[in-house]
Amino acid sequence: YKMRRELYQKIGFALSVVFLCIVFISLIMSFFIYPVMTKSESMSPDIPSYSVQLVSPLLKMPKRGDVMVVSNPNEKNISVIKKAVNTLCLFVTAHQWKPFADKPRLYSVLRRVVALPGDTVYMKNYILFVKPKGERQFLTEFELTESKYNILLNSLSSDIDLELGAMGNFDEILLSENEFFLLGDNRLECSDSRLWGPIKKSELKGKVLCTYFPFSEVRFF
Repeated sequence: YKMRRELYQKIGFALSVVFLCIVFISLIMSFFIYPVMTKSESMSPDIPSYSVQLVSPLLKMPKRGDVMVVSNPNEKNISVIKKAVNTLCLFVTAHQWKPFADKPRLYSVLRRVVALPGDTVYMKNYILFVKPKGERQFLTEFELTESKYNILLNSLSSDIDLELGAMGNFDEILLSENEFFLLGDNRLECSDSRLWGPIKKSELKGKVLCTYFPFSEVRFF
């Protein structure tokens, strides 16, 4: 009986440690920092495909040029235990898989903030022109941001239709007080605010702090 009781105590202690670890990781991922993996070329050349980034969910109010994680569609409500298991799986797989979801295989949507609430924007030849709120003239996206970044246009042929797909030209759009305009750096092959429309603040889930893997691509944003 004494040996059995000691065994039960050890099992209970082990389960308590596992539970506390899950809670601890969940708190870290919910409030401080978590990893995501980028699989697409949408943010090339600065963020290559199959690279891993660290994201802070604390930083949800972006500046011009910040790279943000955009939310996926809302999921159904699940129990606290399932959320904890999902959180642990997301942490160890760099936000690629969680068991209790409609689509367990996930991908993170990263896009760059190029215009803020109240701005007026238009695009010409894949370059965004921005008139900040209260200003009278348009400037290019690169003139307004302190963050230096590169965009990828590949070989832009003369016969490409700039009005189709990921448009290269569009007329002026005025952003409301709760809207941001986000673009991918790969302007020819990317879904972003040109197709989705402006993004609301509630859809921004965190700021990308750095790329840390592969080590040859380490970069801070």
